Amino acid sequence: MAAVGLIHSTRLVIPAVHEAVAKANPELEIINVLDEGLLKLLREQAFQRIVPRMTLLAEGLEENGAELIIVTCSSLSPYVDRVRENVKTPVIKIDEPMIQWAVANHDRIGVVMTNPTTQIPTSSLIDAVCRRLSKEVEVEYRLCGEAFERLNRGDVEGHDAAVVEAVEALIEEVEVVLLAQISIARVISKIDPKIRGRVFCSLDFIGKELPQ
Repeated sequence: MAAVGLIHSTRLVIPAVHEAVAKANPELEIINVLDEGLLKLLREQAFQRIVPRMTLLAEGLEENGAELIIVTCSSLSPYVDRVRENVKTPVIKIDEPMIQWAVANHDRIGVVMTNPTTQIPTSSLIDAVCRRLSKEVEVEYRLCGEAFERLNRGDVEGHDAAVVEAVEALIEEVEVVLLAQISIARVISKIDPKIRGRVFCSLDFIGKELPQ
């Protein structure tokens, strides 16, 4: 049985990613590893410790037979390229397939996020994809810090309402809106059905990357 390894930095996203992968390919063995200390290193700006730590996780997944490794945290995307140099197994960034699709097919893209550590990695990845495709796009970013604060206080409904409000305002200015974090993907079901078809998260694109 083919296996895929998932590296998580928060337990909040494990059910959503696991379910999306299992739905896309029910025959896959899914190996989840969680290291919440990675986000702590980001907050402390201990950047030199992140790649070695991620490499250890990737090596463990490789030893356990993973044919593909997915890093599910957008904030860790800048470190994936260096992790790739240390393992033989392909390692992908969770949001790269989504961004690749958006840049290839649209000229005006909106990005909504709640975690402040996400904007720079997402912006850098979009720039890299644009260079790879030799294409320029207009990107509008919305950092929904209020939603992040509400979630940290345990106000899930308030968090979701703030994200929905940001998405519905931004969609008026762009062709599509991308949700930059898996932790906010669930709000898609709460968005006005009239515009829901123009709002995407990385889980919508993960299936095509999986081993068959």
